[in-house]
Amino acid sequence: GVIHVIDKVLTPSPTPNDIPRTAQCTGIHGSLVAAVVQAELLETLQGDGPFTLFAPTDQAFADAGIDLAALNTPEGKATLSDILLYHVVAGAVPSSAVTECMSADAANGQPLAFTVGETVMVNDATVTLADVNTSNGVIHVIDKVLTPSDAHNDIARTAGCTGIHTSLVAALVQAELVATLQGEGPFTVFAPTDEAFAAAGIDLAALDTPEGKATLADILLYHVHAGSVMAADLSNGLPIEMVNGDNTTVGDGAILNGANITLADVKAANGVIHVIDMVLMPPADEVDNTTETGGEALSDGNDGNVGTILLTVGIVLVVAAAGVLLFMRQRKSSLVNIPKGGIIDNMQPMGGMMDAGQPAATTVYATATPAATATAQPVVAQTTTQQTASADVGVVQQWTDMNGYTWRTMEDGSTLWWTGSSWEKYA
Repeated sequence: GVIHVIDKVLTPSPTPNDIPRTAQCTGIHGSLVAAVVQAELLETLQGDGPFTLFAPTDQAFADAGIDLAALNTPEGKATLSDILLYHVVAGAVPSSAVTECMSADAANGQPLAFTVGETVMVNDATVTLADVNTSNGVIHVIDKVLTPSDAHNDIARTAGCTGIHTSLVAALVQAELVATLQGEGPFTVFAPTDEAFAAAGIDLAALDTPEGKATLADILLYHVHAGSVMAADLSNGLPIEMVNGDNTTVGDGAILNGANITLADVKAANGVIHVIDMVLMPPADEVDNTTETGGEALSDGNDGNVGTILLTVGIVLVVAAAGVLLFMRQRKSSLVNIPKGGIIDNMQPMGGMMDAGQPAATTVYATATPAATATAQPVVAQTTTQQTASADVGVVQQWTDMNGYTWRTMEDGSTLWWTGSSWEKYA
C-alpha cells in the first residue's frame, strides 16, 4: 500500500455528495443539473431519499431538443419538472435488482419498463454506467431522455410478463389485437388467467380461421374497456361498456359476470390490468326478426307463394287443354259430312238470327264443287234459310266462337249450334 502524510485531521464534510452534487461532478450532466435547478427540484433531490436517478447525459439532452430557455416560464417549469421526475424512482434500486419484465412507477406517477439482456434498458434507453452510489441513493447513467410514450410495458407486454397470461397473449396474437393494446389508450383490461382459459375450453387451434379469429376477437374485446378504471371505481351496479360494443355490470364485491378480480390495479404504460379467474363470454347477438330473419322468412314465404301460384296455373292450363282436345274430337266426329261452305263467317251481321220466332235469311259463303276439268269455279254467294230447332223456345244468348261456329243458349237450358243449314242441339 501507500501512505500520504497530511497536516490536518480530516472531519466529515458538511457538504454531502448527494445525487445533485454527484451528478454535477461527473462532467457529463451539466444540462441535467441546470434543468433540476430551473425546475426547482434541487432540494427534493438533496433530501433524505433514498432515490434512484436515471441520469441522461448532456448529449441525450441535446438529442431530445430540450430548450431550457424556452421552458423558463411557469408552464415550462411544470413541464420540465414532470420530465425530470419521470427519471426518479423512490428507493435505491441497484442494477443487480433489475430483472426482465420489471416495472416501476416513477416519481411523477408514470410507469417505467425494464429489459435485461446484454445490457440493462429502461424504456428504450440503455444504461451506460450503472450503480454510481451517492449519499442519498444511486445514479444510473443513460443515453436518452425518457418519455412515458417510450415505455415498453404496455398492456400486452405487461400481461406477457406476469407468467399467468400465456393463453391470453397467444389469443391476442392470433386475433391480431396486440397492436391495438399497444396503442395510446388508456385501456382497462380484465385479464383471464391461463387456468380460466383452460376452464372455458377455448381451443385456439380450432379458432385459427378467418371466422374463428373474428369470434376470438369479439371475446377478447369483451374484456377491454376504453378508459382507465381502477379497482376503487368498480362500484356495485356500475355499467361498463366494452370495446366490442357489449355492456357488462359490476356486481357486489367487484364481480363481473361471475368473474372475480384476483389481482387489481396492475399498471401498464397505456392503462391498467385487473386479473380475473374466468373468461367473460359476450352476450348472444340478438337478431331483429323484423329485418334480417324476418326479411328472409318473408322472402322465402313469397317464393313459396309464387311457386304455388305457378303450379296451380300450370294445372289449370293442362286441364283446359285436355278439355279442348276432348271437345274437338267430339265435334270432329259430328262434322265429318258437313260441307265446307256451311260454316257461318264470324264477321257477318247477326241481327236476323236473334229473332227465334221467325226464320232468318243469312248470306253465307261457300265454294262451288270443282268441275271435272282443271278450271276452278269462282266463289259465289248463296242464300240459305236458317231454321230454328223450335219456334216456341226463346234464345237467351247467341255467340260465335274463335273457330267460326255459332252457338245459342236457349230458355229451356239447351245449347244449339249452327251446322250451316240448321240449328242442332249440342249433346
